Amino acid sequence: MSIINRFLLLLLSLMGLALSFAVLAAAMQVLPENVWLKQLHFVLAQKETYIVCLVMVLICVKLFLAVFSRKPSTPSTSKGEYVIDAGPQGEVRVSLEAMRSLADRMAREVHGVRDAKVRIKAHNPKEGEASLSLDVDLSVGREAEVSVVAKTLTNRVQEHFRRTMALTDVPVNVMVSEVSDAEPEKKHRVV
Repeated sequence: MSIINRFLLLLLSLMGLALSFAVLAAAMQVLPENVWLKQLHFVLAQKETYIVCLVMVLICVKLFLAVFSRKPSTPSTSKGEYVIDAGPQGEVRVSLEAMRSLADRMAREVHGVRDAKVRIKAHNPKEGEASLSLDVDLSVGREAEVSVVAKTLTNRVQEHFRRTMALTDVPVNVMVSEVSDAEPEKKHRVV
């Protein structure tokens, strides 16, 4: 449920609560009949009452239609583990963070890459085989050919995943977000 639908549901719930308390107070005669009838006649004669009622009807229709809307989406995650082998003896799982880190290091080793950010997505459908995809955001040097860098990176990552984890056809989506003259950022390791 989107944030807008939640806000509209909050408004509708508060209005319903207020109306319920008013009806309850009138039924239990906490409010004298002549007072609430006089206020009701006054409120029904105002233009604002019609506007508020129209807005509430539109909110109700929107929320009613939201109940029946379906957004086709496959559940995906970027945290956790990915099962690369399962059998009667057990499972072999690899952390998604370890896979992301490996792809990040491999991307930084490609000639011409200045900086890289890797996002990994594991799609786990209810039935069928799970799939894995990588999104790589690169900053490359001005001297680098973008198509060669992307092809080299894709081939290296796919080959390494095939060799080490027996994962074939892992899609690698490369996006070059910056072409820069800056030197590659060196990460200092504390030992």
